[in-house]
This record gives sequence, C-alpha cells and structure tokens, in this order.
Amino acid sequence: MRQVAIVYKDDERSADLASRAAHILRESGLGIWMECSCAAHRGEPPQNFQPDLVISLGGDGTLLYAARAWGLTGIPIFGVNLGHLGFLAETDPGHFTSLWRDILHGRYRVEKRMALAVTVSRKGQEVNRALALNDAVVNKGALSRIITINVDVREFGHWSIRADGVIISTPTGSTAYNLSAGGPVVYPTIPAMIVTPICPFTLTSRPVILPASFPVEMTVQGHDQEIHLTVDGQVSIPLASDDIITVKAHEPAISLIVTPPRNFIDVLRHKLTWALPVFLSPAHGASLRNAPFTT
Repeated sequence: MRQVAIVYKDDERSADLASRAAHILRESGLGIWMECSCAAHRGEPPQNFQPDLVISLGGDGTLLYAARAWGLTGIPIFGVNLGHLGFLAETDPGHFTSLWRDILHGRYRVEKRMALAVTVSRKGQEVNRALALNDAVVNKGALSRIITINVDVREFGHWSIRADGVIISTPTGSTAYNLSAGGPVVYPTIPAMIVTPICPFTLTSRPVILPASFPVEMTVQGHDQEIHLTVDGQVSIPLASDDIITVKAHEPAISLIVTPPRNFIDVLRHKLTWALPVFLSPAHGASLRNAPFTT
C-alpha cells in the first residue's frame, strides 16, 4: 500500500481524527490526500495520486460521498463511524488505531456492495449521470398532487405507479429510505434492486425485488409540477417532462472493508432493535408487562 485518501465530515471531531490519522500514515511513508465531504467544490488530487485505500471518517453520509468520489474503480473503503446510526461506517473510532496496521498490511475482509449507475436522458441525449450506493429516488416537489411514473423493466414488464414518488434501492440501501417507505430489508450482498412506491395511491401497489441484471427505466408522465431525482439523499437533479431515468447495476461493485467480521442480523438488532420481544425495553431489558401505569 502506497497512497491513502482520507475523507472526513465537516466537524471538529472528524477533522481532528483525520489530522491525526494523516500524521500516523505519513510517518509510515504513505502518500496522503485529505478532503472534506462537505466542501462546496471537490479539490483535485495530484495527477499521479491513485489511492490503494480510502478512509471515511464521519457518518454514513460521509461514506456515501467517499463511495461516489473514489469507489468507482473498486478501491476499498474503510468507514469509521463518528455519526449516529452507522450502518455503513460501522467501525468505532476507538478501534481505529488498533486496526489500521492490519488494514495497511492487507489483513482485512472486503464486502462487495452493489451500486447503481443512474443516467437521465432528455430528447435522446444524456444530460446527467450519478452513482448511488443507497438509492435513486424520483419524487415531487412542494405541491401535494401525486405523480404518475411509468416503469419499464427488461424481461419483467411495464407498469405505472401513481404515488408521491418511487425509490430504486440497492440491498445496502434497503435499510434506509426504502425501509421507511415500507420496503423490505434485503441482505446487503445479494445482487438485486428494490422498486418501492412512496405513499402509493392504491394499496395494491407494492414493492418489487428485481434481479440486478434487469435495468429499470422510468419516465414521469406529463406533469406541471417540480419533480426531482435524488441520489443517495445528497445529489438532486431536476427533471423535465418525458425525461428518461435509467437505473442499472454499476460495475465494479463498491468494496467496503468489514472488520471485525459482522453478522447482519446482529447489526439489525443493534442498530434498529430489530426482532427484540415487544415487551422488553431495548435499553434495560426489563419487562414492561407489569410496569405501573403512570400519567
């Protein structure tokens, strides 16, 4: 390993850890490039800078930024969680100094996470493209009227969804907006895409899990309101009538360093208190059945 990129969140704690990490890595003879995930304009690293590793210091949002900025070529990303939930950047900062030597010497496990290549075409010309690790969302602006989104999937069929919008999610993103909208939790390394309507007009409009090999095309049926495509909750692209949004699996996949090896069910229990008995307090494990009634 010769070069490392460090991406950090725009707060004092993350910036301090980034500075300390850069100092340690430079003392080990490594070339370092540092950047803030909240910078208005991303700086350009030296022309010959090709990192062997990306370290993300912050929350899941910082890691999503790092994935779009550096993950396109499959460079492994090591996420250290200084945020809140930490589904993606799950390593505790207290363990960082004890793990970095193993990681620098290649002693780590990588999980391949499917990403989405998202393009917007207008009148036959591509006008925008983006990479999504979590999801691509088509939704309305401030007006309250529902929209009609035509969805076409190769080898699956064509259908129309009347709703507030549609989420196209990766398995990694299945525990994000998709879950809040009633979509299923999908094991993060399964190659699949989840199509989830947002507040559909009819209760029979349900989420669909599709093979990753099936590209999804969407158009918003003639509209007179503000419609946006949002990628990973961080990139917003305004849409015009008859724009075609194409979503397909990106190659290569994003490589996330997982250390120590994790159990996905344990992560769901820890992060979402998933599958805990409803009569137990997640914080204390105490039974609530016989708790006194108070006002």
